[in-house]
Amino acid sequence: MPVLHRLSLAQKFLILGAMALLMTVLPTGLYLSVALPEIGMARLEARGGRPLMALQKVVQLTQQHRGIAAGMLGGNEVLALRRPDTRDALNQAIVKLDDSLKAAGASARTIAQWNEHKRRWSTLEQSVADRKLNSAESSAQHTQLIAQLLELNSDVLDEFSLTYDARPDSYALILAAFSEAPSLAERLGQLRAQGTGFLALKSLPLEKRGSLSATQARANELFSDMLRNLNKANSANPALKKAMASKVQTLQTQVVLTLAMVDQNLINARELSMPANVYFQDFTDTIDAVYTFNGVALHAVTALLDQRARELRRNSILVLGLLLTLWASVVMLSLAFVRSITGPVHEALEVAHAASEGDLTAPIPVRGSNEIGQLMRALANMKNKLTPIVAAVRNNAISVANDSTAIAQGSLEQSRRIEQQSAALEEVAASIHELDSAVKNNAHNAQQANQHAQAAAKVAIVGGEVVQQMIFTMQGIHTGSQQIAEILNVINGIAFQTNILALNAAVEAARAGEQGRGFAVVASEVRILAQRSAGASKEIKRLITTSVERVEEGLALVEQTGVTVAEIVTAIQRVADYMGDISAASEEQSTSVAQVSEAVSHIDKATQENAALVEESAAAADSLQHQAQHLVQSVAVFTLDEDHRQGAPTRAAVPLRPSSRGLGREPERRGLHRAQNVSRIQPSLSAKVQSARVAAAKPLPPHNTDEQWTTF
Repeated sequence: MPVLHRLSLAQKFLILGAMALLMTVLPTGLYLSVALPEIGMARLEARGGRPLMALQKVVQLTQQHRGIAAGMLGGNEVLALRRPDTRDALNQAIVKLDDSLKAAGASARTIAQWNEHKRRWSTLEQSVADRKLNSAESSAQHTQLIAQLLELNSDVLDEFSLTYDARPDSYALILAAFSEAPSLAERLGQLRAQGTGFLALKSLPLEKRGSLSATQARANELFSDMLRNLNKANSANPALKKAMASKVQTLQTQVVLTLAMVDQNLINARELSMPANVYFQDFTDTIDAVYTFNGVALHAVTALLDQRARELRRNSILVLGLLLTLWASVVMLSLAFVRSITGPVHEALEVAHAASEGDLTAPIPVRGSNEIGQLMRALANMKNKLTPIVAAVRNNAISVANDSTAIAQGSLEQSRRIEQQSAALEEVAASIHELDSAVKNNAHNAQQANQHAQAAAKVAIVGGEVVQQMIFTMQGIHTGSQQIAEILNVINGIAFQTNILALNAAVEAARAGEQGRGFAVVASEVRILAQRSAGASKEIKRLITTSVERVEEGLALVEQTGVTVAEIVTAIQRVADYMGDISAASEEQSTSVAQVSEAVSHIDKATQENAALVEESAAAADSLQHQAQHLVQSVAVFTLDEDHRQGAPTRAAVPLRPSSRGLGREPERRGLHRAQNVSRIQPSLSAKVQSARVAAAKPLPPHNTDEQWTTF
């Protein structure tokens, strides 16, 4: 590139340094653009932990107040004595949540929602204190308030990006602790409030048993989901399993026993004999255990987020530090390298300038053994060898100058060039012949390739149509899978209704006494079959759901395949068009090569005619051979490029005249195989060297004669 030849070494190194800086700055910038937002997100998530724990404390105490209020309004005075303490604790938790939301920088929308919930709590607490509500109404309003608080919990999770966490361990733990655990505690709280009210009244209507059973089933599902997410977190981070395994096992045992207590003392009990305050306390201990586990989980999540932020910040600082250190080293080394290269190069330039002006006395310093040192050593060796050669050339040039007029036309050089030109033309003719054959073969191959490309295009079009048919088939399968899922939902609903009807039938049979025992057995079997049917329906639904997801994935892949095949068809058609153009171009090239071959033949013929004329001046060049012998040997150590050999200055030449010093034969006319005859000149010249030297010393005749041309 001409531009590079005009730049100095320092400028080239500067360009390389700028490119290297760009190559390091871009990936570093991309890394920081990802790392810094991730650090900010981790800090935001950690900041949201305190408001979430305060909010869950409020939910926990609201659930306790719901159970206590249900028992108090149902006539249990023991629970009535506990209500003021729970109310005061809840008010204190509300104040802490106020402070936590403000300290964490919660949005105005979140603060407004929280203020609305506080207002509803104040109204509900006053109604309970004045006993304006019965047990069922109190539980319903408490449940509504808790549901709103859980929605606020979800909003806080979103606001502080905890639901968008990118790490699998912390994400699964957040779901288990801050989403599913509060919902589980709420279901347990509902069982606590309803059960406490029924035990206080010593009465459980038949229609309420199904409601309790459904709430219990939902609690089991939530607890299973929570355990599944905890297992995911433990799988992604074994350290979490080591820290929380014992607590999870204890919680699991306690929840299972508490839910079994509902079956034993309420749903399947013939009479309600369990004290309401004992039932309330057992449930309260289990719910407190859930929230205690949440506290441990929050500490673990906070530790993970803090560790992540520290690691990202440390990695960013380390990357920047290493980058700055590396660049400082690169700059220092670059300066040293530039100076170590440009200094000796400038010295070599000074020596070369002095030699170009004819001064071979300038000293050449040789330092080091690298490439620059080798260059300076080569310059020194060149000067040491060039000095005696120049002296010898100077002395021999004087002798050569006396006979230089005899070769004014440069006949010897012209003869050599013409001979080389003739040989080269023969090689060119042979190469063109081979090129002609290759071009014809290429044209034939291009035609065949064009035919194959057309066939491939047709096959690709057929393949595209097959892929479209596959897409329609996959869409039909997807629609059928969705219809099966809807049918299973209907079957599941029927099984659930059958279970309820069987339960009611069992209750009616129990009321009928001994006469309804057989009917009770049948109802029990129907209920078992309905439960099995519901379980099988759920399993089939899960399998169908998985099948639908895989069919959707397959449909997406097939549609993508259709697009790719369409692109392939277009590309193959383009290739076919290109191959047609190549075939036409190859035919034109074949015609052009034939024309070039004919032109080369004419040039070769003219070259042979020029060679005959050049041989006339070969005898005169022989007279200088003995004087140039020593000069050629002296300068043989030099290898000059073609420009120097052809660009030598010439003197004005005197006309050469044929004489008796000719070679004694007719000029040789060479045929098509001229290159094989070039060596014939040398024997002829060698045989006449002495006579040519003698003839060169004689004066030239004043004019040409026919006899002299015949002798020549």
